Parts: sequence; structure tokens; C-alpha cells
Amino acid sequence: MCAAERIEYLAAIGLVLFAVACARRAPAERATPLGDWPPPLVVSDASDGSDVQDGPDAGAAGDAGERPPLGGFPEQLELLDGKDKVGVVSVPLGAREPRPIMIALHGGSEKPERACPAWRGITEAYPFVICPRGWGGNESRLGWRNASDTNQRIARVVAATKKTFGSWVEDTRSVVLAGFSMGGDQVALVARRDPQTYRRIVVGDSAHDPRVALAFAGEWVTGGGERALFLCTTSGCEPSMRAAARKVARENAHARSAQCSRCDATGHGWSRAQRDGRGTRLRARRSPARRRSSTRSRAR
Repeated sequence: MCAAERIEYLAAIGLVLFAVACARRAPAERATPLGDWPPPLVVSDASDGSDVQDGPDAGAAGDAGERPPLGGFPEQLELLDGKDKVGVVSVPLGAREPRPIMIALHGGSEKPERACPAWRGITEAYPFVICPRGWGGNESRLGWRNASDTNQRIARVVAATKKTFGSWVEDTRSVVLAGFSMGGDQVALVARRDPQTYRRIVVGDSAHDPRVALAFAGEWVTGGGERALFLCTTSGCEPSMRAAARKVARENAHARSAQCSRCDATGHGWSRAQRDGRGTRLRARRSPARRRSSTRSRAR
């Protein structure tokens, strides 16, 4: 199983956990605090990866078992570009081979320090989960402006991560892009503009403004998009996300929608239950259009 497939597999399973991230009575676009998460260590862009446990030709095939596991860092680092905070990265501690990156966009009125631990749990800490810092003057209530601005923020935090971890970062032809709520909208916008880079995506609970998720399918699939997972943690989200999945499937890409069956109908946000997987139940559906396509393929 290649790195991208493994991330997608873990994300598909892990988003079952994500589906129970339903904070009761949390207003839309307002995340529920996750509790006493440890503060991230700050790492500046001055690092060139020389302090990371590494060995010669670390990225070469066959050398992965010859070097010590990745260590010397906490689970989550805050990265700087000069004096600017650009985001945080979840570190795959203990890795003995280069790991791919996954990009995760937080929701509105949120910050990456709260979102990234959740995605770390979802992916079982396999990739470098990179969580860019959104736009806004209030560090606890950040959001997103537009696709161009988001792309710049992604580029800065990815560059800082690669500079810090060097050859521990696997070079892959595409990157998994995920987002929740307002971040889910940005996933659709960004992937639509660069489907070759973001072939596999997760759009989580973006029904507060479903127009973006409903409109991106054609350009994204035509440009190279392959797999999309649409997730809902609220009952009102389900119709639009199922419709978005059907649109992707009609373009002959793989699409799946999922709805949490134990979430409060008014919930929308994060909780520790998501990370720990308590009380998880999910109803997952493959788009009918995709099922018909699969049936035709088997008939051939």
C-alpha cells in the first residue's frame, strides 16, 4: 500500500472517530475547546533539519532501518516563517522512514493548535499532518479568506516543515487535503484549482455554505481528482454533502458520504471523544452513481 493510499485508508477509518466530534449546542463555526492540550513547541524557519535524528542518504530505499527513529520533538510543533506564525505540524514520532505530508484546514472561529491533534488521531500519527494558520486578528477565532490566500498559507507552512525535517518528509506526487466546516469549503476551492496536487480530499461538515462543495466536482475530477469523502456531524448537513458526493461520482471519481448516527442534531465542533473514539457510529454511503459504475465494471 503506497503512502497516499495508507493515509486515505486511515482517514476513512479515522473519520469514523471524527464523526463523533459533535459539541452539544456549539454554534456553527465555533469550535468547542478540546481541553488542556499541551502548548506546541515553537520552531523557527532557521532550522535546516540538522538537529533531527537522521543519517546519510536517509531518503534512499533500503536505508530506512539503518537510522534511529524520528525523535527529539514533541507531538506538535509550531512553525515560524521569520517572525510570523504559519501553522503547526503533527510529528510522526518513531518513524524510521520518510513519511508523507497531509494538509488539514481548521474551521472558522478556530485555530490550528486545536484542530491538528484531532487529525493526528484520525491518521494514527502516520504522516506529517500540517495545519496552516488561518486569517484573522484574533488568534483564537481564525478563519479563511479565499483560495489564493489559503494556498499561500499552505505553501509557507509546508516549506517550514520540509526545512525543519529535511529528508524525513517523503516526496509524493500528490497530497491528501482535508478540512472541517469553513476549512471544508477551502478544501473544495483549493482542490478545484489544483487537482493534480490534491487528488484525494476530505470535506467535513461544510453545509453552512454548501455551494462550494456542490460546484467543484467537474473541474476537480477532469483535472485529476480521484477520491473524495464528505463527512457530516449534523443532520442538516447530510442532504448537501450526499448531493456533493453524487456530483463527484457522476464525474467517474470515487465518492463517499458519511453521517454520524449519534451526534446531536445541533452539534458542530470538536470534542475529545473524536480523538479517543468513544461512542463511534457512522453511516457511510457510496454514491448511487458510483455503485452503478462499479457494477458495470464488474460486468465487463
